[in-house]
Order: sequence, then structure tokens, then C-alpha cells
Amino acid sequence: MTEILSILRLARNDFSYFFRTKWLMAVLLSLNLSDMLVVALVYNKLMSFDYFRFFVPAVVVMGLFVAALDTGRRIWLAIGEGVIHYYLSLPISTFGIVVAYLLAGGLAAVVYSTALLLVALVVLPAQAVWSTFILLPFIFVLAMGLAGISAALAALSSTHGEFFFAYQQIVQTLLLTLSTVFYPIEVVRKYLPSFMVSVVSANPLSLAAEAMRQYTFAGQPVQPFYLLNILFASIPLVIVGAVSYLVVLHAIQVKGKL
Repeated sequence: MTEILSILRLARNDFSYFFRTKWLMAVLLSLNLSDMLVVALVYNKLMSFDYFRFFVPAVVVMGLFVAALDTGRRIWLAIGEGVIHYYLSLPISTFGIVVAYLLAGGLAAVVYSTALLLVALVVLPAQAVWSTFILLPFIFVLAMGLAGISAALAALSSTHGEFFFAYQQIVQTLLLTLSTVFYPIEVVRKYLPSFMVSVVSANPLSLAAEAMRQYTFAGQPVQPFYLLNILFASIPLVIVGAVSYLVVLHAIQVKGKL
């Protein structure tokens, strides 16, 4: 019970830190809202289909992704500034620290993307808002998985801190480019080989964006198998991030530093 309370306290502290960085919130919101209200409208005039309806739900997923990635920055700062030594002195296991960070990262991403979803519902009427509540648990696991990716990047760059943002930018570009966030899967099939099409289709960002488009905004019946695909695509990311961060914490415990 003490361990659980310690995890929840640490998660609450990290969760609140995300929303205390006002400059970060301002930048993220301005970028996502410009994508939603400017880019989507401009591109809509250039496309042969309703690109606004296609892209606005994807912006919600992009916001989830970017907010979850900030978990790595907070871990990177905690390691670089020595805050992690304070965490290791608390009555909480290293596994508990990892769980707290992933929970906080997932929750912050869901709350942030929910704010974008509310804007999306204003500019693009939804056919089945209630479907979002069914999606929410799976989106939360996805957010934890994306936070896990960021934690892994922070762990990878823990001894070369100056590379963290470069690693993060590379991963962000790859995951967004190789997804159906910006373009339909039909377009991907025209220009990429079949194995790359499979990669794009299995990308958890593609799965989440399509779920948001089809279930919340188009009003199609929710398919349980599709939700399980989101879950199965997200869990390995959680595990990779957790293991990477655990290895770093263990190294700090043993050596006192990295």
C-alpha cells in the first residue's frame, strides 16, 4: 500500500510539472491549433477529398504523441540535474519510479489531447462522441507506450545528454511520416512497397488516428478487434521504455552516476 501511494504521489508531481511549464503548453497548443485550423483548411482546397475532416481527428493524435514525448524530457532533466538521486532516496522501488513516470506521461498526454478534441468537436461535428469513451482506455495505453519511447530515448542519451533532442526529433519524424496521420493509406499504397505499407498500417499512430476518424467523427460501430490492435501495438512500447529506464536507474544506484 505504501508503494502504491508513493507511485501515485510521484506520478501526480510529474503530471503537474507538465502543466506548470507554461511556455511549453503555449508552443504545443499554438502548433496543434494552427495545424487544425489553418493547415487543414488550406490543404482542403488542394485535395480531391474532404481533407479537413480527415486531418482534424489526426491532430488530436498528434497532440497525444507530442505531449507523451515530453515524458522523456522530464526524465532527461531529472537525470542530468541529479533530481533522480532524490527520487531513489524515497521509499519507492526503481520499478515504482518507472511506473509513476509512465502513468504521469500517459495521463498528461490524454488530458492535453482531450483539450484538442474539444476544439475538434467544435470545428468538426462528431457523429458518435460516446465512442470516445470506449477509445479512452486504449488511447491511454497508447499514450503510456509513446511515453515509454521517450523514456527509452532519455535512457539512451543519459550519458550523452546533448543527443536527446536529436534522437527525439528523429523518432518523431519517422513515426509521423510512416503513418496515416497526414495522408490516407490508399496514397501510401501507391508510392511505397508492400512491406512499408504494412509498417504504416501497424503504426500505433495510424491505428489511433483511424479509430478517431471512423468511430468518433464518422460514427461507425466500434470494432473490438481494432481496439485490441491498438493495445497490442502499444504494450511493447511500454515494455521497451520501462526496461530502458530501469537499466539506467540500476546503473545510477550501483555507480552513483552514469
